[in-house]
Amino acid sequence: MVTAMRIIHAIGAGACLMAMLAGGSTVTAHAQTQQDQNRFESLMKQGFELHQQARFAQAIPLLQQAHRLAPFDYFANLLLGIDLLRTGQPARAIPLLESAARGQPGEEFPQDYLGEAHATLGHYAVAAEAYQSALLRGKASQQALTAWAGFALERFRTIGEQLRATQEGTALATRLQTAAAQASMPVCRGSIPALERKLALKQKQSDDAAAYELSICYAFEAGKAAQQLQTQDADMPSLHRLRGDVLLRLKGDTAAALAEYQQAVKLRPDDPLLTERIAEAQAQAGDTEAARASAQAALVINPHQREALRILVELTMNARDYDQAIPWLQQLAAETPGDATVQVDLGKALANTGKPEEALHWLAPPLEAGYPDEKGALHALLAGILRKLGRTADAAQAGAQARRLSDAYQSRSVPRTPDAHQ
Repeated sequence: MVTAMRIIHAIGAGACLMAMLAGGSTVTAHAQTQQDQNRFESLMKQGFELHQQARFAQAIPLLQQAHRLAPFDYFANLLLGIDLLRTGQPARAIPLLESAARGQPGEEFPQDYLGEAHATLGHYAVAAEAYQSALLRGKASQQALTAWAGFALERFRTIGEQLRATQEGTALATRLQTAAAQASMPVCRGSIPALERKLALKQKQSDDAAAYELSICYAFEAGKAAQQLQTQDADMPSLHRLRGDVLLRLKGDTAAALAEYQQAVKLRPDDPLLTERIAEAQAQAGDTEAARASAQAALVINPHQREALRILVELTMNARDYDQAIPWLQQLAAETPGDATVQVDLGKALANTGKPEEALHWLAPPLEAGYPDEKGALHALLAGILRKLGRTADAAQAGAQARRLSDAYQSRSVPRTPDAHQ
């Protein structure tokens, strides 16, 4: 597994976890007795073995016991934090990863995983800061560059999806994709964390210009990291994956991206992230059955692969199979509480399966927070839900908002007739 390989690399080539614990772990300072230390080492060994097998849920109880014996131990905090993150518990992982980062200020690994945890929760500015800290700590190591580039490419993709929620944003997203494909990106004009905070502050105003500027920065950073990796003696599966990500997300070349992912999975067949990426490329290429099979294969390896879940959700929602989509959406909503799109999709699915109260719980908050609804369709759905619940006044208000949004969209979409006297 990638995670296990990265931890082994952090410990040092050719050294096992327990050798490091014996030689340099902080457990000696915290264990009360030799018996406690022996117990700690045994728990860590068992937990790490389960971790290597991607049996994260089984590893967690053992690592929690070890952590109680040595709450400041670097590896106890790091491994437990990673496994909580891998089982969809990013909020619980963050304090542990922060403790690991404080315990080893020269290591980039805790910062990489902190970045992932914060990104999962939608804390993108903090995530960017964590990834950039990892780059500094690791002196632009292969691991830090790969993690940063992966985050940058993912944000480029998700921001592009958000832009396409409006007519004006769609034009910007198309322009952005063209610029990325032609490698004609202008230089970045501000720090990414600052731009993320600016975008978050303007969320309700749907600041497409800020989103466009941030996307440019992420595309530039991803391309720069990929070029740096080309000059290093890089881990080939990771390099193939990154090449595939650049081809898929920056250049829109699904066939070439799929070829890179397939090269990577030949070298690392049990990596769920690679299988998930294959599913994503297949879905974008329109091969829905292959995408479904690949996403399901990724979930067999790790049931918490979020993009694999999202692919299955998209395929089932497009087929109007809402009953099948609901369990996946519920899992995503629990594991990514900051994802408004998941909440909206869950509200839609519940509304279409006769569960108006639950649908209202998930749909109303994102709309109140300014979730894009350019054509008014979501407010119309909300109005229908409210009517079913007997809330006629609220339904009328939501319906009126749906009509206002629809009328505004139509007025922008219909071309103006030139004045005959001009």
